[in-house]
Amino acid sequence: MKLGAAGLVLCLGLAGCGDGVPFNGPTDEGVGDTAPGSVYLNTDNQDLTANSITYDADKDELTINNIPFDDPNNTYVRIKDTAFSNGFAAYQSDPAPGSNEYQYFAVFRRSDSGLSQAGATQSNAYIEYGFGGAGAQRVSGNTAVPETGIYSYSGEYAAVRVVRSTDENADAVEQLFLVTGGIEMTADFGDFDEVGAVGGVVRNRTLYDTAGQPLGALDGIVSFTNSEIDRTTGTIKSGTAVEVTGGTQTLDSGYQGGEISATGHWSGVFAGPGAEEIAGIVFVEGAGVREVGSVIVTCKTAPECTD
Repeated sequence: MKLGAAGLVLCLGLAGCGDGVPFNGPTDEGVGDTAPGSVYLNTDNQDLTANSITYDADKDELTINNIPFDDPNNTYVRIKDTAFSNGFAAYQSDPAPGSNEYQYFAVFRRSDSGLSQAGATQSNAYIEYGFGGAGAQRVSGNTAVPETGIYSYSGEYAAVRVVRSTDENADAVEQLFLVTGGIEMTADFGDFDEVGAVGGVVRNRTLYDTAGQPLGALDGIVSFTNSEIDRTTGTIKSGTAVEVTGGTQTLDSGYQGGEISATGHWSGVFAGPGAEEIAGIVFVEGAGVREVGSVIVTCKTAPECTD
């Protein structure tokens, strides 16, 4: 179901009226996730309100808290038979016929080790970008952030991408796509001094429809600029992210030229006994597009990485 013009304006107005409650707390309905090994985008964008993501492996369902109009139980069910080329899966909220619920789409992955997970969600039920969010969590175990060393990580990326309509019709809605890609990340645990530095680049993005069927390559890259490490919580602090488009992909998987087409923020958590994994989240917004994504990467460089 899609909101009419008046309802859309009202909902977007409410998005800017936060109550000041931090998006942390137990992972129960109506309360956020306060675990020190969790990060969400709600401090970076007032409309990306999700504050808890839980996964039921037996049912293969997500529960995403603090997203308005999605489902009374905040439940997202698996979209079957998607053609994703990486370990992420696609989910959707399950609006009841004749209800006031709206369709949201999500991407999610739990790491192969089961120690971390990340997911992201958006809807195309709004004239503007509307509500959504993303979260990354250390699911189990503790992690010890190294004092020194430069680690290289490699893994997968998935996102929900909303493209604003150019139709001036008051009842127009946005286009929504799913995205997958690959990401390389690097962490320097020794410099800058105690805070370290972590960054990465998403490449080779593929665009999909909401059924998870491929539509073709998506131009450009998403760059996670270097951000600091919070050693107390084993997390990566919020840093700048940019989408660069209009350049040229090189044979060595690099990217030359292009211009910044969207900007936003990213953050993440370390997982594994020696920080062998990173689960991360990101959004970039601009030029009529907002992409909200998540990543799961594992350490690949020996001897720094612990087996």
